[in-house]
Amino acid sequence: MSDIDDELTVYLPGNLFPSVSLTGKKCDQMCEHCKGSHLRNMADVSDPGDLMYLTDDVISLGMSGMLISGGCDVNGSVPIMGAVDDIRRAVDAGLKVNVHTGFINKADAARLVAAGVDAFSVDIHQDPAIIKNILRLNVPPEAYSEMLDNIMSAGGRPVAHLTAGFGIDDLLRSAELVKSKGLREVVALSLIPTKGTMTEYDLISEDAILDAVSLLIDMGLEVTLGCMRPRVYRGIEKKCIEAGVRRIANPSRGTVSWAISKGMKVIEKTTCCCIRGP
Repeated sequence: MSDIDDELTVYLPGNLFPSVSLTGKKCDQMCEHCKGSHLRNMADVSDPGDLMYLTDDVISLGMSGMLISGGCDVNGSVPIMGAVDDIRRAVDAGLKVNVHTGFINKADAARLVAAGVDAFSVDIHQDPAIIKNILRLNVPPEAYSEMLDNIMSAGGRPVAHLTAGFGIDDLLRSAELVKSKGLREVVALSLIPTKGTMTEYDLISEDAILDAVSLLIDMGLEVTLGCMRPRVYRGIEKKCIEAGVRRIANPSRGTVSWAISKGMKVIEKTTCCCIRGP
């Protein structure tokens, strides 16, 4: 392969852009592929005042911002609205804020937009079997379309997360929904085998990840390789760059060195991959 004369943006949030859970380790939805396990790696801000105190720490330590998330209720929504004032305070202090709300109505989306959030991370699924049997939600695929409409009509910026490993039908139809809304940026994730879940032994292949990324690119979407992916595949980052990916979350040092050796200008950012701008 010839040298790549292009830019590669790498996102290295580390401790400078913490992920926080408004519900601690609690999740009522309990998707079959996660069962709340990913909440364990987030800072617990479930008690009153926790988010305010953490925001003070983030500001005093010169951090970039934070991802505010948490476990979902049985309807697929994160109880985030009680944190609006703290979010506004964080934004006013110069922090970047990405929120993962799950399903949200227009009025609540508008309140978060008014508070100054930079992005809404939204997981998109369109296969009814995945929605019912894996996500444990009693909603039609159209609910995701309504969620995107609510965020966009409120002036928010949704960042669609599409996950490889739930079948080509779910991925393709989800990508088509995103395109139908006029959105062009997506974050590509990969199913992670998680102990104690029904997908514990479902390790998606490296070729399947690359095929999913290539499919999204061929559909005209700008793909960011997200942080949720199997780390056993050491070459997938390079292959995705060769396929056209120009944004990667938490790449290996080897990938960064390789990109530089190929003539790419590497731009490092200390935010999560959903944040745009300086």
